[in-house]
Amino acid sequence: MNKIGLGIAVVGIVICLIGAGLFVAGGERFGSLEESQQYEGRDGEMKLEGYAEGGWLIVTMEGEYASGRSAISEEEGTVNLSNEDCDLVKKFNLTNGDGKNYFIPTCENSDDTTEDGWIHVGVICDSERKYGDEGIGCPDGTYTWDTNGTLINVWDGEQLIEGIMGGLAALGSGFFACCCGVVVLIIGIILAFALQEEDTSQYYQGNNQTSSSTNSGAKGWDEQTDYIHKEKEEVPEKSEIATPEDKKEEKKRSGEYELPPPPEL
Repeated sequence: MNKIGLGIAVVGIVICLIGAGLFVAGGERFGSLEESQQYEGRDGEMKLEGYAEGGWLIVTMEGEYASGRSAISEEEGTVNLSNEDCDLVKKFNLTNGDGKNYFIPTCENSDDTTEDGWIHVGVICDSERKYGDEGIGCPDGTYTWDTNGTLINVWDGEQLIEGIMGGLAALGSGFFACCCGVVVLIIGIILAFALQEEDTSQYYQGNNQTSSSTNSGAKGWDEQTDYIHKEKEEVPEKSEIATPEDKKEEKKRSGEYELPPPPEL
């Protein structure tokens, strides 16, 4: 097989392996989304650290938006909670003993893109003012939820978005790399066999041309002149060489006579 084609095929295999690695990395990124979950429960306590001056937490609960779905469609851009759910979440409270409510309800949402049966109902510790102008950070400590018995989940918004985007990017890159690797592998296999056949035909063609030129350009031993055993040509003896006098005698015997030269005037 042709070495160039084999090299291209090996490159294709390597690209496929890279794509498979990216697929695995994407799966791990999605699997690590659970690490961004900070709380799950009803009317319980939650410990927070590191959210006084940065980051934010997303609060979700089971349900559907007013559109009948649990995610934003590309055409909508934003979705709203139903009036019943909006009234419900406005009564949620998160306190740490200082009498301040750190929960900010969001009856209108634009960042929920996952159809999973859970909807975004509010945020806490929004010191960066991503969901409003209040900008309330959460000092380190233990907080108590009052949700009227509603099951909620609390997620680190920054980690959640980075995990989803990173997982999607890894999966997309892995898929693209696998497609490219398969194409390169197929091209390498085709070239490996195609170039091999071409080289072989050229090799035999060159040998045939060399053989034919050798046969046509050089005679065989039986066709060449044998200078070694060639008989010497017989050289006539001196006595056998005819002289002018002999030629004159032969003409006289045959009745032929030469005319005398004309007289000089």
